[in-house]
Order: sequence, then C-alpha cells, then structure tokens
Amino acid sequence: MVIRKNGKVTIKSSTNTASKQYIKAAEEDDDNFGIDDVDDADGIMDAIDDVAENVEDLQDAVDDIQEDDVEIAVNNNIADHYIAECDRCKGIFISAVVDSDLAIDHVTGTCPLCGRETEQYLKWIIKAANE
Repeated sequence: MVIRKNGKVTIKSSTNTASKQYIKAAEEDDDNFGIDDVDDADGIMDAIDDVAENVEDLQDAVDDIQEDDVEIAVNNNIADHYIAECDRCKGIFISAVVDSDLAIDHVTGTCPLCGRETEQYLKWIIKAANE
C-alpha cells in the first residue's frame, strides 16, 4: 500500500512475503570431509590412487595402438552400374543394373535398404576414373 503525505511517499505492506529459512554452516574446519575414521580416509585415498594408475595404464595402451595402413581397392567392379534411389525410403544404393543401349528409368524389386517391394529409380551411372 502506498501512502502519500506532504510530498512524502510511504510504502506499507499488510502481508509478509518473506519466509523464515535457517542456514546451517559448519562450525569447525574438517579436513577429513566428514570421514570420522582415519582408516576410511586412507582406504579412499588408496582407491583413488588405484583409479589414477588404471587411467594411466589405459592411456599408455591407447598410445601404443598403431593404425593400419589405409588401402582402397581400385578394382571394385562397379563401373557402369547405376546408382538407384528407392521410391519408398529414398535410400541410395548401387544397383545390379549395368548401363546399356536400353532406355531404363526404373526397376521394380526388393529394396536392399528397407527390404520392401518398391520402384527403384536409376539416377546416375558410375564411370571409372582415370588414374
């Protein structure tokens, strides 16, 4: 509620919107982080050391891995095959149809991607590249 008297503004509230919440804090510094028994603290530290050693061993094993040389087979027998697109799933794959004098725009059969009987539109022809 706002009350104005003689040019002064006074704000009074009839309800209390603040709630009482108590905040508890530690009374003493505790270096054991809530662990009462020193033997438990030693056990935890040993477990942490074991985990650190395992991580180092794992990192060493990963660093020792040697990648295989990449070899791409040049003769893959896909030259002059069509790349087809399935009418249903819109997946693209290399078809068994080979380029010929016949004018073919699609074939009907089981799509190798979705496994359904669909029309497969022949979009592109794979041509061998000169090395």
